[in-house]
Amino acid sequence: MGRRGGEWGYRETEPSPPIFTDRIGSLPAEPQAEPIPALSGREIGNPIRSTLSILLPALNEEQGIERVIQAIPRRQLELQGLAYRVYLLDGKSTDRTRAVARRMGAEVVVQTGNGKGAAFREFLPQLKADITVILDSDGTYPPEMIPQLVAALGERSPVVLGSRFRESWMDDGAMSLVNQVGNRLLSSFASFLFRTPVSDVCSGMWAFRSDRLKSLDLTAERFELEVDIFAECALRHIPIAEIAIPYRKRVGERKLRLRDGLRIGLVLLKKRIRSPFHGPENGRMDPLAPMIGFGQGG
Repeated sequence: MGRRGGEWGYRETEPSPPIFTDRIGSLPAEPQAEPIPALSGREIGNPIRSTLSILLPALNEEQGIERVIQAIPRRQLELQGLAYRVYLLDGKSTDRTRAVARRMGAEVVVQTGNGKGAAFREFLPQLKADITVILDSDGTYPPEMIPQLVAALGERSPVVLGSRFRESWMDDGAMSLVNQVGNRLLSSFASFLFRTPVSDVCSGMWAFRSDRLKSLDLTAERFELEVDIFAECALRHIPIAEIAIPYRKRVGERKLRLRDGLRIGLVLLKKRIRSPFHGPENGRMDPLAPMIGFGQGG
């Protein structure tokens, strides 16, 4: 087994349309990932292929990564005309995370820095696929719903968020009451700051049209990645749709602590105050500009 250098770090080798309210839309809840109907031979004969990258940030997730990769609905993605690759964005794991991911067919990329946000940002320049999906590697998010998130992408919804709080369901013990309250408070805080309603700003499952994702000026280093993505989309008036997803009990040790929630709230506030205003796609003025002293340009 060898290592070859990359643009960063090193690599180890071996539906329903969105219903919009302002800039964030909602999609009907789906109790489970429904199978995509089989296509005729004529339809499959000359498919229009799109490319999909599935990104799995991980740090010591050997207990969850196998379940996550195994649950990716390969056949459904192929029937959707998607040529996909799975990437493990590894934060220098000290357990068997990388070995398990390689055995399951993922391409392993080890980051040079530290933190989930840093790993994601470092990988973006290498991203070549038309569509990108990111989800956590701890088994809490449903890989089988990747086709639903991808199908929801479009001109009016170039970003799709998997929401745990929009008519969704959770396994017993998947999230403590304190964490549920904290997540809802952070989502309400984000909605207020950016005048953009969001039900689950800390969700670890997103889908993007890659060109829009790469246009974001992300600065996240650690667990604040998701709120950084939301804030950038809101500031640039990039529409987001939401789709209800289930949330499962974590495989392995929980990493987030109360201080991480406080850090995320502070990141939201700093991002809103410090970020220059980006002109919206519809040409309207940022409604918060008079409040915070933003002007056009910058």
